[in-house]
Amino acid sequence: MKKAAAFFFLAASFLYAQAEPDGGGQLSSGPITSVEVSGLKRTKPRITDYALEKFIGREGETLDLNEVKAAVIDTGVLEPVSVELVRGEEGLILTVQVEEKWSLFPIPIATITSGGANFGLLLMDTNAGGLKDQAAVGGMYGSDGWMAMLMYRNTPDRRGFPGWNAAFFYNRRNQGNQSRWGETLRSYEAVLLSGRLGLDYPLTDHLNLSFNLSLTDLAITKRLFNAPESGYRTIGFAPGLSLRYSNWDGYLLSERSLSFAYGYKLALEGSSGHEFQIRGNYGVSLVPGFLLKLRGGGVLRPGGDALSESALYQGILPANFYALNYAAVQGGLEKYLFKFRMGTLSATASWQFVLSSSLLSGLNFDHGPAGGIRFYLSRLAIPALDFGAAYNMVTGIPQFSLNLGMGF
Repeated sequence: MKKAAAFFFLAASFLYAQAEPDGGGQLSSGPITSVEVSGLKRTKPRITDYALEKFIGREGETLDLNEVKAAVIDTGVLEPVSVELVRGEEGLILTVQVEEKWSLFPIPIATITSGGANFGLLLMDTNAGGLKDQAAVGGMYGSDGWMAMLMYRNTPDRRGFPGWNAAFFYNRRNQGNQSRWGETLRSYEAVLLSGRLGLDYPLTDHLNLSFNLSLTDLAITKRLFNAPESGYRTIGFAPGLSLRYSNWDGYLLSERSLSFAYGYKLALEGSSGHEFQIRGNYGVSLVPGFLLKLRGGGVLRPGGDALSESALYQGILPANFYALNYAAVQGGLEKYLFKFRMGTLSATASWQFVLSSSLLSGLNFDHGPAGGIRFYLSRLAIPALDFGAAYNMVTGIPQFSLNLGMGF
């Protein structure tokens, strides 16, 4: 501790000798000519260079420091400690002190819903090579079977260079499609083997182009009730385009994003099919620590069969409710509660609307309230732990969920 204190004292003395702190007013006038980042240990400097170079050339008087913090948080592996402008010999210097998140660790993952539970363990590195790459190997076991996975994602860290991703999944599962009332409509056992390769290319700071190529094989091993006639083997092609902005209000991170994706599955066995997908998020800070959040999305699979249906993962519907086509909208609020050393606790409340169609239950409209508690882990480079509850106003059935997991 004494060595750390001495180091920061010397560093502060050095910075003070090199640059004059910006106290506002005339000192903040003029363009930003460079960025200096301290606190990096494992992370390569080009990660912060890529995230922060967009602020070079900005006028110091108009710079929003929370925008800089949002850019640091968006790396996924760093937390901002301090951000300030200082006066250098050639102009303003944006100085950013960061703290690296714990990125190499084994992590338990769990999904517990009203319909069942799944538990697993991942050995993961969310900052592989210090390049913000994500690597994971592990598996899950639960009420509907077990799964093994191997994943790696290389994220773009330089202008003009694409990122890439690869994944492999093996899943032996008991598939039980449910109705909105929780009744079993279809049941079978299957083995799913899937491999994926993808590219991500940033067109601008906010606009991203992607393309995924996949090979999937599903074999039905046991037909229990109303099961499909056979499985499938397909080659999938999926280009996509996404636009994303983020903002930090000092307490919570909000997102504004819109994405489009098209997928075509060329059948080697089974049937070929198209898929159109749209996703959108709009978050705005009403006051610091209090967000208005709107989310929406939809999937259209014209001419799809039973094996084209997918789970909706909407809080007001059972986890095993599958649909061929759907559109969902959710509007609500998120309120910051407390901030700890390990993270931030918030409360959420929303109302969900879901229009869906499936081959077994037809066209349905559901709506109802949802809410929960969310804990954002600031020291670990994984998303939140959250507990949620929802109530379907149409069916009168409540749903509960507990999730500790990762976005990949």
